[in-house]
Amino acid sequence: MRRLVPIAMTMALLGIPALADHPGERLDEVTAQKEPAFEAISGPAPDLDLIGADGQPLDLADLVGQVVAVHVRSSPCLEPCRAQHDRLAQTVASLNASPMREMVRFITIAEEPDGIDTVDAGNWSVAVPNGALEDLEVELASRSARNGDNPMIHLFDREGRHVAIFHGASFAPLNLLMHINGLTNAHPHPEPEGLLDRARGWFR
Repeated sequence: MRRLVPIAMTMALLGIPALADHPGERLDEVTAQKEPAFEAISGPAPDLDLIGADGQPLDLADLVGQVVAVHVRSSPCLEPCRAQHDRLAQTVASLNASPMREMVRFITIAEEPDGIDTVDAGNWSVAVPNGALEDLEVELASRSARNGDNPMIHLFDREGRHVAIFHGASFAPLNLLMHINGLTNAHPHPEPEGLLDRARGWFR
């Protein structure tokens, strides 16, 4: 519990209203300036093919409308994944003390879900892959332009797009928290205008 104090104190100093002061369209730029572990990406969500804790299929498409953070705990990844998990737990604990709790979902993917601590957070669950975890991990990692074996936290925006990666365990939990906050406040991207819509516009 002691390790949660610094970020909890920061949250108290900021105050919940301060979380609304997000940088809007400059979110990636602002986070990149503060956080070396951050990488902005852009792409559709992969087909993760997961089984949730209730034994039912878990599809990212079912979570559209929420910001989703996904990280993988593979069996060979010991200390690096444990360290990243600890950082993520700090972020979850602080986020769940704010109004963002209902807007964000955290998913840990592991072959052996038993014993993985989700700090009793109702919005943090453990899922198992319906297939080889290594293949799924490689698919997610292929979205990154960086080389290295550090575990990754993958962020998906409210429209289901794969938008960011936090690498390793050196990131500041507050920076992950603030980036997620920015994603919860982001305006939806407009749908591409079709030919019929443009034709209608000519006669307005």
